[in-house]
Amino acid sequence: MLIKSIIKKILMLRFTRYCSGFKGDWYGIGIYKCNFDENVYVAHHAELIHSYIGNHTSIGRYTKIRETDIGKYCSISWECTIGAPTHPYKSITNSALTYRKEYGVVKEDIFNEQKRTIIGNDVWIGCNATIMAGVNIGDGAIVGAGAVVTKDIPPYEIWAGVPAKFIKKRFTNEIISVINKVKWWDWDKTIISDNLDLFKKELDMPTALALAKIQKENEMSRIQK
Repeated sequence: MLIKSIIKKILMLRFTRYCSGFKGDWYGIGIYKCNFDENVYVAHHAELIHSYIGNHTSIGRYTKIRETDIGKYCSISWECTIGAPTHPYKSITNSALTYRKEYGVVKEDIFNEQKRTIIGNDVWIGCNATIMAGVNIGDGAIVGAGAVVTKDIPPYEIWAGVPAKFIKKRFTNEIISVINKVKWWDWDKTIISDNLDLFKKELDMPTALALAKIQKENEMSRIQK
């Protein structure tokens, strides 16, 4: 047991250096050609392929992500599938025998370019949701548990069902027009901490305007520097 523990620690140290920003449960995780921003958490048995994961995003256990760019502060639950590829269905067969050598028909694997899936910032995806390849999900959107998303989802909307359909907007159009300009996920964490009361309270127009004011002050500060 001691030897296994030492080997595990060595592998984990190498892994975290290779995938800068990665944190999580080492057990059963599969990662291939991915890039991580700071403080990304990946739970056990998740599988990530050819993807980018933004700052402070968390990925639940057994979730599979492929050919996807994910923004900051996203909450992705367990057993989700994001960037799910499709099979050819307009030819006579749905089988992968025409492009996978394991069937013994073609000599080499043929990889068709897959449409990239884009997940915005602060997106919440419920457990067992499936996001098909090429779908774009806007900032602040919510995908219900068990949903199958086949269409783009605009910012700050809630979608659910099979196939996923629009349920409602999280806020009024007036509030959304204001907060669409508030890129709080790009703020320094000290600014977020100093204004935590605005993040905790229910979002109404005065709160949205207060956040927009902070955003403008941040932009002005950057210009002056």
